[in-house]
Amino acid sequence: MKARELLQPMLADQKLIGRERIWITTILAETSTRIGAIRDAERYFAEAFKSGIKDQYLLSAYADFLLDQGRHRDVVSLLRSETRADGLLLRLTLAEQTLDISSSKSHVSELAARFAASRERGTSVHVREEARFTLALLKDAKKALPLAQANWNVQREPADARILLECALADRRRSAAQPIIDWLKTNHVEDFRLQQLAKQIQEVPL
Repeated sequence: MKARELLQPMLADQKLIGRERIWITTILAETSTRIGAIRDAERYFAEAFKSGIKDQYLLSAYADFLLDQGRHRDVVSLLRSETRADGLLLRLTLAEQTLDISSSKSHVSELAARFAASRERGTSVHVREEARFTLALLKDAKKALPLAQANWNVQREPADARILLECALADRRRSAAQPIIDWLKTNHVEDFRLQQLAKQIQEVPL
């Protein structure tokens, strides 16, 4: 990945500290994850946390990494006191539900109330998270898919592509995934999980 080639040399700069260093190491961790370089990703995440600065994006990215690795107890340890931000509470609840921790039920109710309040305010900044919540925690692919599609209309990052592919696959709606498949090809996106999902959805009958 070009991003890794460009950013890696910057870490040698001792003047690079604070949030700038967190940003670079987090991006390196995420890009490493996308190409399956798990050990590199873990190393970059560890480097990012060395700053001692609480960073919500870093917490979210690392929690997603841990969830994908099946390290749900680590997610609970990381986020058990980080429940104010919707995205962090979502990731905590995903881990709790997998581990069958009783607090997951109250957290699902809390998230549902927060997303409902967000809709009433007319805000759309958390639509990706709501789609993920609806798919993974409510197990409702039919409701999650339009949320993921609406999110894709305003945000087009790998995480946005992933939730739309996951929703389309869960609802067995191959046509809904076509914009992502086209985007992957046009932009030559390197992401093994997205490629796996795209391959799976293309096997769904039209």
